[in-house]
Amino acid sequence: MSNPNFTARLGSAGATALIADSSPSPVADTNGRPGWSYTKDAVGSQKFNYYFYSGAYENMKLKDVDSIYFLGSIDKWTDQTNEAPFFVIYTKMTGVDDEGAWYHSRHAFSLHKDSQLVRAGEKCLFYCLANPRDGFDGARKIPFNTRIDTGAWDTNNEVLYVTLQSDSGADVGASVYSQILGMDMKSFGSRVAGCCIHLNLTV
Repeated sequence: MSNPNFTARLGSAGATALIADSSPSPVADTNGRPGWSYTKDAVGSQKFNYYFYSGAYENMKLKDVDSIYFLGSIDKWTDQTNEAPFFVIYTKMTGVDDEGAWYHSRHAFSLHKDSQLVRAGEKCLFYCLANPRDGFDGARKIPFNTRIDTGAWDTNNEVLYVTLQSDSGADVGASVYSQILGMDMKSFGSRVAGCCIHLNLTV
């Protein structure tokens, strides 16, 4: 497994920005695992939103994104899709057919549970688009192949944010453990060759 090039420690300013409007906030894992544990603890619209990439000062396009992933586990699993988290890519506003107040389009990638085996608490590499470049010591790979588009999937649109989110419709007790958030990217522009984000979540 490659070394992380970013770290977010719970309680730090960077972690607070990444957690954003998550409710409740993630906490240290009670099983002693090194990452963040999130559990929905009340009826209502609670969910987490981890904003782990911002392209506000970059010009990466959808076509430049190879893979998006997280290493972790779905700690409560009763065969309900809304117990699994999902990835979302937001693109920058263009002024034409913008779908949101602050984004142009929104693209969610979620689990197709009837084609993938999920075991509660098993640390896996969950991903969308292409296979991640890093094998993460042989962690079992589970693709999120269901894409839901709000606005057109235009590969020339620039990426604003990439997030990992939970479903607010999940029952109380829904729980997700996250250890690493990441993304593999092609070369884009003149300032960067092919690169990656490998964000280690710590306590």
